Amino acid sequence: MNLSDHLEVNAERAAGDVIDGEAIIINLETGVYYSMQGIGGDVWSMIAAQRSFGSMLDAIVATYDVTADEARRDLEGVVGQLLDEGLVRFASETRTGVSVPHQEQQREKKLYAAPQLQIYRDMQDLLALDPPSPGLNGVVWKRSIEPA
Repeated sequence: MNLSDHLEVNAERAAGDVIDGEAIIINLETGVYYSMQGIGGDVWSMIAAQRSFGSMLDAIVATYDVTADEARRDLEGVVGQLLDEGLVRFASETRTGVSVPHQEQQREKKLYAAPQLQIYRDMQDLLALDPPSPGLNGVVWKRSIEPA
């Protein structure tokens, strides 16, 4: 993977969000759901922001107690899994002017644990029968009431 490559969420196929540092992702086509805790939540957020691979790598090395080589190997591994599952893709157009918030120098780096994609196929059949519908949460459903 090149440092200049940008990734994005494959919105036609996946829906995900980070809640309390854990990325929860659903494959809308297959019903398989996924989880990435800790650093994995950071990775998902950076992909959603279309950060470059190099920018994601720099952020991980700056935040966590890990060498650049180890972080790159682990990041390539989890990104490869996300690509294989069809949850992310290479961005066709990179967002220009995306600014990375400046973080003050941390005194102590956080403990590092390689990001891991947990795959749960146990709900696949159920979710395939009644798939989630992203974007419909804000829809106000009108109830028709017939006169008595």
